[in-house]
Amino acid sequence: MEYISYCGLLCNECPIYIATAQNDNLTKAKLAKEYSSESSQFSIQDINCYGCFSETNKLSKICGNCEIRNCAEVKGVKNCGYCKEYPCSNIEAHVHSGSENRKRLDRIRLGFLNT
Repeated sequence: MEYISYCGLLCNECPIYIATAQNDNLTKAKLAKEYSSESSQFSIQDINCYGCFSETNKLSKICGNCEIRNCAEVKGVKNCGYCKEYPCSNIEAHVHSGSENRKRLDRIRLGFLNT
């Protein structure tokens, strides 16, 4: 079963989601290093995600400040494909046109408009 996040990502294929579900600290350590930058450092404890729709993610350093997630929650949409403003500036900035996530949202949008 596909677990489609607000931005069109398949959560069940996301390495952070998988590492959290499997409590795989070795993978979490690798991901923390991979996602860290000069402006934002992540530790193993920061690499926790139970999917976009989980209340625990509001406290997650890696997911809690996601602009797309926070916007979709405020608007009360299942994902961005269902939003009347899709594609908005958040999507344009973070979900690149032609990416699998964007294609997935586009298909959802087309299906939603045709129902």
